[in-house]
Formats: sequence, structure tokens, C-alpha cells
Amino acid sequence: MDNKYKQQEIHSFLDQNKKKGGKKNDQYCYGQLKFGDVQNKIRKISLKTFFGNPEFEIFCIRFDFEDQLIAAGCSDGTVKIFNIATGKLAFNLQGSSEGSTPTTSIRWRNDCANKVKSVVINVNSDGSIMFWQAQTGKQLHRLIEKNNQILCMDLRYDGEVFATSGKDCKIRIYDDEKKEIIHTFDSADYNQIGHLNRVFALKFLEEFPTTLLSCGWDGNLVIWDLRDKRSVGSILGPHVSGDSIDFRNGQILTGSYRTNNQLQLWDFGKRSLIKNIKWDDKDSDNSYIYSCQFSKINGDTILAGSCGKQEEYIVLIMGINQTNLPLEVEKEWSTFVN
Repeated sequence: MDNKYKQQEIHSFLDQNKKKGGKKNDQYCYGQLKFGDVQNKIRKISLKTFFGNPEFEIFCIRFDFEDQLIAAGCSDGTVKIFNIATGKLAFNLQGSSEGSTPTTSIRWRNDCANKVKSVVINVNSDGSIMFWQAQTGKQLHRLIEKNNQILCMDLRYDGEVFATSGKDCKIRIYDDEKKEIIHTFDSADYNQIGHLNRVFALKFLEEFPTTLLSCGWDGNLVIWDLRDKRSVGSILGPHVSGDSIDFRNGQILTGSYRTNNQLQLWDFGKRSLIKNIKWDDKDSDNSYIYSCQFSKINGDTILAGSCGKQEEYIVLIMGINQTNLPLEVEKEWSTFVN
């Protein structure tokens, strides 16, 4: 096996909180947001910036397209916009109509001609969809899906269409300009492909702009065609809980919480499994993968995060082996909750 696919040095976040005597200093607490730089070829990660507040838990985060701002969706329904250059909170946006339900998903809209710039969109489990101008903190629009808990959303790269889904298993397609539903894919029925349980992940394919992927608790990854307004196939297998689906170069990446809690790589064209990516040798039955994605810069790298037993949160950076040999961890980044 090529050396770049061999296991590299393991780095633990706890190491940064140890005193010289080996005792841990301050442990992780809810509401801390940390990110770092990949410094060299062996993926040595260093802490770059830290934001912390014990009063809220972070459910989702997103960089903007220029990597100048971070939007963090929180358990209290707020969206916090952090300025990366200053390391300070720029705006605290009240994303939930009730003020207490979690923000479950966030997307930045790609800046397009004749549209407001720096727009961040968030959805909440109370059914609300909020549009903000991130540079000013101004609320632009607010939509409500009655009798539904929205658990995920995705925005097409051109910014013209977005999709939401959640507890009612339906997938709603919106026109971004009109802020109206233009089509609804219903839940599964006797002769209709769809979902039978909560949907936790949606993904528009940049390479195929009229194609949308969806998956959730029912173990069914459904492929939707927005032109024909129907499903064009499905893949049985991924049990997804969280924003853990991505697509690159004809391959679908999913994070499963049931199949021994493994990452899985699927062939989009053949609708078949390429490989299971083992998550953790020691505690694979006790970890839950909540997020995964391909690197935007290096397509041979996967970033994934999980919550393990004893509330251990782990982030793994993995090198993809394109020769179909087993994938191995390049870097592990872990921390704990008290």
C-alpha cells in the first residue's frame, strides 16, 4: 500500500488541555466551536481559533463561500455568525419562531447576480425557514411549514432552488426567488418510492443540478429528478442521522448509524455499495456518525464526525484509497463532554 494511505500519527484534542504533570485542564463543554489548519502532508492539525459558550449546544456549522464567516446553528434556536478574522461574534440571530427549538441545518447562498449578497439560510425543528443578510444581521424572509419538524435542507449551487425535509418524510422543493413550494415529493406509499421515517440529509448534486439525494432513518437513499418530478431510483442500506451525505466524482458518501456505524461509499451509476469504511476498531458499536463530507480541495480526503460512548466527540480525516483497498485513518481529533 502506498505510504500516503497508511495510518498516521493520532492527535487528540485532550493533549492541548494537559498540564506538564499529565492532568487535564479544562475539558470540553457544550457550545464550544473549534477549528484548525491542516499544516502539512501528514495532516498535523493545530488549533487556530476557539469560540466557547456553555449556555448553548451547537447542532450545525457552515463556512461561507469566502471562508470569512462561520454560521453556527444552536440548540436555543439561534444562529451565531462568527467573524474568522477577528475571532468575535458578529451577530446573534434568533432563528426559531418559538425561541427554544433547535436550529437543525444551515446553508449559505452562493452570491449571484441581482440577488442580495452574503445570505445565510437556516431551518428549525419548529418548521421555520429563515433568510438572513449575514453582514448586517437583518432578517430578509421567514417561511413556516406547519405541522412539520424540519431536520435538514440543501440549496442548489446556483441559488435558485432549495429543498427541505424532516419528520413528515416529505421533501419540499422551493423556488428561492418566489419563496414558494414548486413541488412536493410525498412519503413512501404502496406503489411509490419515498421515505417511511424521518429524513435527516439532503444533497443537490452540483454535477447534475436537477438531481437531489435524500436519506434518513429508514435506511433508504432516494434519488429524485426535479425535471420529471419523480424518483429515479433508490439505494437500500444507509441509515443516516445527521448531515452525513455527500457526492463527488460519481460516488456517494454516507455515514451510517446502524451498519456497525461505518462510513459507506456508493457507486451513483450502478446504485451499489463500493465499500464500507470502518470507523473505529474499538468502539464501532458505540459511536454514531452525524456528519461526513468530501474535502472541497482534495477529493481523496474525507472528513467525518461522530459521537461515541461517554459523550466522546471524534473527528476523523481519512485518505480515500482509489485502488479499492481498505481506507485507513490519517488523523483523529477527539474531545469529551463533561
